[in-house]
Amino acid sequence: MKLKLLALSCCLAAAFTAQAQTTEVAQPENKTYKPTAGDITTEVAVNLEYGISLNRGGIRVRKFIAADKAYRLGAQANYVYDKTGDESYQTTFGISIAPGIEKHFAGTSRLSPYIGAELPIGYRGTKSESASQITKGSWTPASGCSAGNRANYNIGLNGLAGVDYYIAPRFYAGFELGAGIRYSKEKDVTTTYKNDYTPDEEYKGYHSISFSPFSTGGIRLGFVF
Repeated sequence: MKLKLLALSCCLAAAFTAQAQTTEVAQPENKTYKPTAGDITTEVAVNLEYGISLNRGGIRVRKFIAADKAYRLGAQANYVYDKTGDESYQTTFGISIAPGIEKHFAGTSRLSPYIGAELPIGYRGTKSESASQITKGSWTPASGCSAGNRANYNIGLNGLAGVDYYIAPRFYAGFELGAGIRYSKEKDVTTTYKNDYTPDEEYKGYHSISFSPFSTGGIRLGFVF
């Protein structure tokens, strides 16, 4: 699926470039499509599989301090409550922000390629409760918890490259990819049992460092204010 999305995004970018070049030669335009100093943009991700998504791409705001330079701030938050039985449930809460900077290049009158960097910072909390126990820091008791549902703090550093195409004045579509390193501190997991004979459990947290590539997984749509 990711390869299909990447191929589709490349085709769209090529088509937009060809259209922009044709338009400029055949019918010069006096309109200004790209942002200039002082402009602010806001955008959301549109995933071909999931539709408009705030959890998968978050909301991103950019402030152009010059025509070729912008500060950016991404933010996302989510809360999930799953009732798994008459007396049991699981909850997850996550929040993250990603301040960064972009350097834009000439491109065309509508196409704006750029490179940049960002510093994502996040927190994830999880909890579960059933008729017999309460677990904090994971969905599963401390004796069997897994990395997939652990509570954690994390911070990273991403290098990125992307392209914006201005379909109309003050409206654009874009795609972005990059790679980054991330440090995570997994929190302790504690399980308290609701009886007098089972001892409480604790599973100590740990540190981890990972490196991975990423992409928007779809198209970003945004407006200029």
